[in-house]
Amino acid sequence: MFENRLTVEAGTMVLTDDGTSLVLKVDRAGIELRDARGRVSWVDWPDLGTVEPIDGSQPDDAPALRSFAEDWERLDKTTREEAYFRLGIVQEIRTGYRHGHAELALPGEPSELFDPNRGLSVHERCTRMAQRLAHEAMTSRMGTERRAPSVRTIELWVNRYETGGLLGLVDGRRAKRVEVFATLPLEFRLIGAEVLAEFDGSVSTVNRREVRRRIKERMHKADLDSKVPNRVAGRYISHLMDTKGGTTRAQRSNHLRGISGTESYPGMVPGQVVAIDVTRADVLVWCPVRGAACSVEIISAIDVATRMILALRVVPMSADAHDAAMLLYDVMRPFSQVVEGTTVHDWAWAGVPQEIEFYSDTADASPDCSGVEVTCPRSCRNMHIAPGLQGTHMIPGVKPSAIRADHGSIFVSQVFRDLLARFGIDLALSRTRRPIDNGILERYHETLQRALQQLAGYKGRNPSERGRTVGLKGSHTEEPLLTAAELEKFLRRWIALDYHRSPHTGLHLPGAEHTDLRPIDMFDALLKVTGRLHVPQRPDLIFDFLPVRWGTVGQSGVEFADLTYDGPELHGLRAVPKGTFRAEDRAMPFHYDPHDVTRIWFRRPDTGRIVEVAWRKAYLTKAPLTEALAQHVRGEVRRRPGGAHLSVTAAEDEIIKELGNLLDGIVPKDWKKRLSSARLRYETSRRDHSESEMATTVAELVASQTPVPATPPAQTERDLSIWADSWPFMPPESDGGDVA
Repeated sequence: MFENRLTVEAGTMVLTDDGTSLVLKVDRAGIELRDARGRVSWVDWPDLGTVEPIDGSQPDDAPALRSFAEDWERLDKTTREEAYFRLGIVQEIRTGYRHGHAELALPGEPSELFDPNRGLSVHERCTRMAQRLAHEAMTSRMGTERRAPSVRTIELWVNRYETGGLLGLVDGRRAKRVEVFATLPLEFRLIGAEVLAEFDGSVSTVNRREVRRRIKERMHKADLDSKVPNRVAGRYISHLMDTKGGTTRAQRSNHLRGISGTESYPGMVPGQVVAIDVTRADVLVWCPVRGAACSVEIISAIDVATRMILALRVVPMSADAHDAAMLLYDVMRPFSQVVEGTTVHDWAWAGVPQEIEFYSDTADASPDCSGVEVTCPRSCRNMHIAPGLQGTHMIPGVKPSAIRADHGSIFVSQVFRDLLARFGIDLALSRTRRPIDNGILERYHETLQRALQQLAGYKGRNPSERGRTVGLKGSHTEEPLLTAAELEKFLRRWIALDYHRSPHTGLHLPGAEHTDLRPIDMFDALLKVTGRLHVPQRPDLIFDFLPVRWGTVGQSGVEFADLTYDGPELHGLRAVPKGTFRAEDRAMPFHYDPHDVTRIWFRRPDTGRIVEVAWRKAYLTKAPLTEALAQHVRGEVRRRPGGAHLSVTAAEDEIIKELGNLLDGIVPKDWKKRLSSARLRYETSRRDHSESEMATTVAELVASQTPVPATPPAQTERDLSIWADSWPFMPPESDGGDVA
């Protein structure tokens, strides 16, 4: 790497405003110099600077006085080279040496043609120099761009050097500073800048003629002369408009550029910052409810440090806060995807440890050992990369330290904020109207096009890229559209097999050779640095992400929003004393899923087990009853004559009747979209809870086969939780007997 580091010692050269000077003495306080005129001066070290070298040649390799270097560096390279060429000519005429000092003599110096000891006049020496330069120009095989200067020109150089030093030899035409738009009045330029300052992206942009009219109008109101050169004024306005930007988006970006960051975020730990966002899927999917194509959204989570996609879901248009909560639920769950031949399975939750054994601490045991041994069918402490595409591909789970999101309503909602507070996760919101603050995920949305363009129904990023027949009825007969669930499986497969295994231009190891790493390789590298990742893993983890409602259990069950939930699970809780669960009343907490209100859950205080309580009339309808759909149906019922005075039982009957009409009758056009969104969210909710129920069943089966120690070892503050890591689950092999 080049460093402008120069050595100063006795006998070296220093460039000053009077030409080249020779260092006579070096002291800890400074240096003693003698210039070409023979004058000796002292220079302190703080007054000595450096100049930028020009092609590694002298003189700019020499140190320079700081005051002179500032003026010298303002000149362009060609001007400096020309001035130094003239300096060499002048110093050789005056002293007989090109660098002005006998100690710095070049071979053949001093020349008899310019030796001042011979008593030649300055005019005679200038004449001889002009003749030599003319001869060199004529006989040079390489040619020269400079014309041989005349005697008069060389004499002018000598005179300018006597009065102005080295800077006096600079061509005045090159050193002249021309003020841009100097012919325009200062008032016109100030008012023009004031008018253009209004275009910060908040107002619509106008053409240049309108800008000029506004400038003239303000000048007229200020009693200023608005007559300016027409051509220069047009160029000035064009210059301002180009600086501001031609579109409102460019104007907004330029306006906010002053507060933009200049460095990348130093993310060094997986899960340190996880960015989440929602984007429209630029591909149409088939909706069985509508019987036509429709649009959906994709909500994703990416780890900033490793660029690993931790979670992805396909949701209906206008994602809600619970969609964001379930995305965070997926972020904390490790997944695996198995490829067997040509069969690619969907992401499967790795689950919880298969077997837990207790043992006594030995003398040589680690002080951090908890006394709990976990036996796993395969280890996933590190991210394993399957050879080729066959085998198991891991998608890690992390507990984020912070979530980066924009100001979307679902991310700033109280539901989502309460969820993050429950897990101790910070919410780092982007600045208003600054999508570049979440630029890593925004750029990933562009990469996602590589997957979407492979599918039928791709409609482009904007209408200008959309085909004429895309989305029309009968336009996808040759290659059918995917459903929303199929699109989610396809994108998850693409992430595990393509994106995670492709080199990423933004991933490099510090201090290593500049090589693009894959996201999965980057995760491995950082995991070796950070060690184990602490992620909560329980079979009933999903209920930590569900909102809680408080309700009082009576003889007929518990009521929420005109729906009554009852079952034998509530026996013993129908008449609990006041203050059992909270001090002010007899209410108890229930978990509810906004995407499936046909059931609620509560945790039994005696066993800690999650228990489901169904809506007592859920068997009467097959409708995808989400909270949003139930609110719309309830609103329709309440708006009917006498609907506001219906009892709970009558209201439930009317809701069931209305849902039946939506499923069996002709669905109104404005209800098809609601019903389609409800169906997708309802099915996704059922899938999530089925995974949780399966994990709970397996965990209970494994626990029933695990011997319990008589006296488990005592735990200390430094003990590690057995849930600190995530282990993929594989059912225990059968020994030939019946499996319950």
